[in-house]
Amino acid sequence: ELRHPGEPLAPGQIYASNHLGVAAMVEQAGGEAQLLGIARDNRESLEAHVAAAADADVLVTIGGASVGDHDLVGPVLTAAGMQLGFWKIAMRPGKPLMYGRLDRRRVIGLPGNPVSSLVCTRVFVVPLIARLLGLPAGRHGTELIPTAVPLSANGPREHYMRARVVAEGAERRNAVHPVRSQDSSLLSPLAEADCLLVRPAGAPAVPAGTPVPVLRLDF
Repeated sequence: ELRHPGEPLAPGQIYASNHLGVAAMVEQAGGEAQLLGIARDNRESLEAHVAAAADADVLVTIGGASVGDHDLVGPVLTAAGMQLGFWKIAMRPGKPLMYGRLDRRRVIGLPGNPVSSLVCTRVFVVPLIARLLGLPAGRHGTELIPTAVPLSANGPREHYMRARVVAEGAERRNAVHPVRSQDSSLLSPLAEADCLLVRPAGAPAVPAGTPVPVLRLDF
């Protein structure tokens, strides 16, 4: 159902956008992104795209790694010889993340949901690129910033809340504000954010002013 931006849309089709955001973050992190195009929902097309990335250091797929009838990315990569490291992770957004090794390539299977895809790129792909480039450990890690509002207790999955860091008060000290909605189906709240406020799994409720981990988007 995906079409490139600018192409006419038939009923039931949408424009592909995830790859543009992921590629931009890869380039910002110091990598070189090679866009291979949209694969069809069949093994032959997926196999051709995997083969076209034979010289890559990191193979990133977007979507198709869940459990539906057309989610063929995992089976195709496994048949090609991928050693699966893990599939599904206790985080939100981004639960159906996949990681493995295929010959010399690292493989990261991102979720198809746009917000999940971009959040997982920041959390996993950007640090991986930094590591491969030999950059200092923790270069793209979290920092502690006081929350501007009380935060409720978190559930069993680590939550990456879209948020903004704002300089407040006479001393212009930073405080982090969650954006208006945490709905992972909405891109507009992510566009408003400049960071991810990280709530660990099972984290208790905290009052305003409590330092919380923050992952910058403008790295």
